[in-house]
Amino acid sequence: MNKISRRDFLRGSAAVVAMGMLPAAVQAEESVTLTYWSMWTESEPQAIAIQAIIDDYEASTGVTVNVEWKGRDITSLIAASLDAGETIDLYEDDFQRLSQTFGDYALDLSEMADAADYSSVSNAALVDAVTGWTGGSLACLLYQPYCSGIFYNKAIFDEVGVEEPTTWEEFLEVCQAIKDAGYTPLTIDDAYINLNLGYHLARYLGQDGVKELVNNGDWAENEAALKMAQDMQTLVESGYLSEYVPCAYPEGENEIGYGETAMIVNASWVPSEIQGNTDSELEWGMFSYPAVDGGVDGTEAMMVGGQGISVSANSANAQAAFDLAMAIVSGDGDAAISEACDTIPADPNNSEWPALLANCKAAFDAATTSYEWDCGIDDNADMTDTIKEYGAQLFSGSITAEEFIDALEAASN
Repeated sequence: MNKISRRDFLRGSAAVVAMGMLPAAVQAEESVTLTYWSMWTESEPQAIAIQAIIDDYEASTGVTVNVEWKGRDITSLIAASLDAGETIDLYEDDFQRLSQTFGDYALDLSEMADAADYSSVSNAALVDAVTGWTGGSLACLLYQPYCSGIFYNKAIFDEVGVEEPTTWEEFLEVCQAIKDAGYTPLTIDDAYINLNLGYHLARYLGQDGVKELVNNGDWAENEAALKMAQDMQTLVESGYLSEYVPCAYPEGENEIGYGETAMIVNASWVPSEIQGNTDSELEWGMFSYPAVDGGVDGTEAMMVGGQGISVSANSANAQAAFDLAMAIVSGDGDAAISEACDTIPADPNNSEWPALLANCKAAFDAATTSYEWDCGIDDNADMTDTIKEYGAQLFSGSITAEEFIDALEAASN
């Protein structure tokens, strides 16, 4: 991904103050030092964008911010470091982990958020997810949200002359037309086996039903589970999947960049990943995962999420930390991250989406029901790897739908 200089992100050193995010008391304070742990590495576009916002914040307020770019290892470091008494004012991670796994370490930001009118610059569904997980506490502020569904090379759809399907039967018809035109309809990377299974199962059962299934383990007794597996077997037997499925990530998604395959079930980071990996310049389309006959949920339900920023409950400078977080997740700061990283704006007032994701906006805006990561199929951590293992065999055609169900039933018991 191309790196962009900091000066391309913000509109002058007064931008943060102009947004009205910083109270006068914080602007006048010069003795405050914040420690910020980030989930990005220093060379990533997100880090460059966030550092530019921090530079502007420091210049506008006199606050000093020490950033530690921890990368994805931050997930294994947060709890142990805070337990050991290390000074950390702000830290980032996936918003669900911040709310559930690390929720006890986070300051409830509700009062400060109300005072800053955070509701006017945030996505209500994602905020509701956080407070739902925590029992009402606002454990983090949200940025860089994602949407998910089926992403496709629009040029292939246009060439074949097919429309975006809304039902599973229509989806199969689209797959056949694409296959007839000489393209592979669909690919699956090994990193997203459970996403494909979870999405389809959630269409039949709803997310709560998926969670109940994986925790109770009654696979053999659940008719919808078998239907899901049979539908996946249909993809295999009809020749709609890449011959390399399950591909070693990111080989599957790269097939789309090379013009070999049309579609992939994934999230809104995938166009940028593929563009970076293959130097392709595709026009992307995206539609919500299709509805199944007799299912609980339809195209209104979508796996959504994002990153979050928490303020440590032990922070001695909580207001300054919150104000910095607000500068990142809203207004010009949020717009800068969106533009630099080809991601969805967190602040709905930033209505201009990156060109790479412009065709995702309609499906995202139409979603009224939110799914968690992998649509609930990972809710029982003891079964996650087992589901992936047998899912890989199902998608490769080495086991049948019935054998897939029998294997999970046996593993659950």
